[in-house]
Amino acid sequence: MTAFAGTWRLLLLALRIDRFKLAPWVLIIAFFPFAVYNSYSTVFETPQEAKALELSLSANPAFMLLIGPAHHLDNAFGFTTWRIQVFGMFFAALMAVFAVTRHARAAEDSGEAELIDSGVVGPHARLASAVLLAWLASAAVALAIGGTLTASGARADEALALGGLIGGMGIAFAGVAAVTSQIGAYARTANTLAAGVLVVSYVLRGVADTLSGGEWMLWTSPMGWAELVRPASERNVLPWGLLVLAGLVTAAAGGWLSRRRDFGGGLVGQRPGPPRWGAGIWGHTAALNRAPTLTWLATFAFLGFVFGLVTGTMRDFYEGNAFIRQLLAARATTEADLTLTFVAMLLLMLSMAGAAFGIQIAARFAAEEDEGHAEWLLSAAVSRQGYFAPAAAVALVAPAVTVAVGGVVLAATAASTGAQIDVADVVRQSLATVPALWLAAALGLALVGVIPTFRWIAWLLVVYWLILTLFGPLLKAPDWLLGTSPFHVIPRVTAADADWAPVWWIVAITAALLAVAFTGYRARNIRGV
Repeated sequence: MTAFAGTWRLLLLALRIDRFKLAPWVLIIAFFPFAVYNSYSTVFETPQEAKALELSLSANPAFMLLIGPAHHLDNAFGFTTWRIQVFGMFFAALMAVFAVTRHARAAEDSGEAELIDSGVVGPHARLASAVLLAWLASAAVALAIGGTLTASGARADEALALGGLIGGMGIAFAGVAAVTSQIGAYARTANTLAAGVLVVSYVLRGVADTLSGGEWMLWTSPMGWAELVRPASERNVLPWGLLVLAGLVTAAAGGWLSRRRDFGGGLVGQRPGPPRWGAGIWGHTAALNRAPTLTWLATFAFLGFVFGLVTGTMRDFYEGNAFIRQLLAARATTEADLTLTFVAMLLLMLSMAGAAFGIQIAARFAAEEDEGHAEWLLSAAVSRQGYFAPAAAVALVAPAVTVAVGGVVLAATAASTGAQIDVADVVRQSLATVPALWLAAALGLALVGVIPTFRWIAWLLVVYWLILTLFGPLLKAPDWLLGTSPFHVIPRVTAADADWAPVWWIVAITAALLAVAFTGYRARNIRGV
């Protein structure tokens, strides 16, 4: 029996199991380039409008940091590449990470792997089939994007280059997940580590795009390599080859590491708990969420530090941009206003990440129920409401604290570098975003409390809010549609005519969702293994 015996059969099994899980990822990632390309004629009435937007965006470092530099907006493919490239890469990488972890690591957590490995299966077959599954899904994304854009009228080489770089990110991060699946003792840990690598890659790319002369930094991360393909102009093959090579090398490293750890364990072991636990349900909830909270706290502090450094370079950027110099000379705005506008966009991104953290805590509560732990706890002298309340409190408080810490670090770092910014204004602006992330967490709790199998709706809604908030104004979406995102209606704290009414509506809806969550959890049946 070879080390890869049974790989093909396990791959077919994984395809059958995941056909309804991977299909939405592939279709959604491939649909947006098709939709954006075909909506181009409705966005700009004249080529001059497109050029004006490109000029405006080149003066906005926040957009360059978040979604990359805007080039070639005077044609549909260039506009599509700018709009889709970064987010396509991010979600293709996440798709690959989740697929590999699900079959290579989560199967050990659930005990399914023990049953599979007892058959005629080589020691590398399970990991190899998981990586091949992620690679196939990534290839499907690339071909779907290339095919639909070509059918819509784009040049085939350009369309395949865009699809290739997005699919290439999936190939690279399937290998990253193969490594993290050997490091973490649980699937959640493996996903967190791989997502951390992805976030660092995203930040390095964003900083490289923002800094003057920082293009060399694009060579330091997989997302930077993918951006260097430049499908609308150069169509460079070398960076794409690096993505594939990185996927192959890291997948091989994952296979090598898998033979150096115990089955069901990780290279980084878990510490045993105390021999006697007497902290009660609040302490139990705090212990369950301590590791992700510390991870998110460190991530937000890191992002705040990086964003603060970038904010500190704004003066050099303004001085080197003729469009901005004209605005300042005409007293149409001030440098402090421009800087705070830039910072407010960064804080919105932190707040959206905080919303994902809140939903993650709510989903963790549901996972405890799926694994049968809730049934054991509720068999003791603990009421339904008493068990649910600590999770709800953590889902609301922990993301708010992490966002506030990110805002403080951002403000302190920017101020220390000489940026024209008021630290108190930045902190107040970060706190103003908290009700929006509370709404997302409350929605996750309501779904967990009433219909936990539909908790994925909360993730979809966060993605919808993210896309609408970032791209809705550019696509001239109507105000009523923009108003459906709580992150869009957050006012500037320094504005004299700031409208706080939408924020109070957000708080009221959040309170109603929490009431639904508690009522639903008390009324429904508890699920178990």
